[in-house]
Amino acid sequence: MKDIINDLIAEQSQVDSLLDGLTEEQWKLPLEGCKPWILQDAVNHIAFFDYAANRLMDHEFKDLLDGLDAEAQQDEDYVPHAFRHYTGAETLQWWRQERTKMVYKFMNKDPKERIPWAPGMPMSAKSLCSARLMELWAHSVDIYDALGLDVVVKDRIKSVLFLSWQARPFAYSINGLKLPETPMYLELALPSGEIWTKGDPQAENYIKGSAKEWAMVSVRRRNWMDTSLEVVGEEARRYASVVQCYAGAADSAPEAKHQR
Repeated sequence: MKDIINDLIAEQSQVDSLLDGLTEEQWKLPLEGCKPWILQDAVNHIAFFDYAANRLMDHEFKDLLDGLDAEAQQDEDYVPHAFRHYTGAETLQWWRQERTKMVYKFMNKDPKERIPWAPGMPMSAKSLCSARLMELWAHSVDIYDALGLDVVVKDRIKSVLFLSWQARPFAYSINGLKLPETPMYLELALPSGEIWTKGDPQAENYIKGSAKEWAMVSVRRRNWMDTSLEVVGEEARRYASVVQCYAGAADSAPEAKHQR
């Protein structure tokens, strides 16, 4: 739990440094990965769900839909309209306040304590912390893209990689697919050069390559066909096509610019 909290704090600081000093014009930049969102919507979204995590860790609501979701005034595109009157600087300050409270609460939680989240789907405190890190990183990809910057990735991307593997049954289910018993193997190189693996090394279906690229595929910000990932086997191709780290309905990957 301590390692995940430290990773979360580090990622928050990195994204904060990206946002600090943006002009109001930049806060309004469109996000290609989350149309019709603008950059400020992404940060409002992160701040709101950090706020929701705080309320739910205090057991003030039974789940996200028990009054909390309505506070954001989200439309069918999940644009959080309740906070669009904030300036960019106000949005950043709100996020700083909520994330600080959230980190403090995580530090004082039993990692195994069940926290209400989606209806009927409570999470352990440790899993919720990991999920907050994953969502923050996913939306940071949108922000980097909007600003025309290369996406920064550190070894703490392991939380996203783990969720890409752990949520495989869920990803298949929301796409109307049955998870087969076909052995699968992931072998990914982290920025440090460390190799992260899951599954059966002898499997005929495997995905190998950059942890950064697989993470961006896993949060539906890149199409695997537009990466250098080695995706071998029919089942590996299916997995790479539907992988999704986060809850909700199935999201489509960006349309592939290249076919293979």
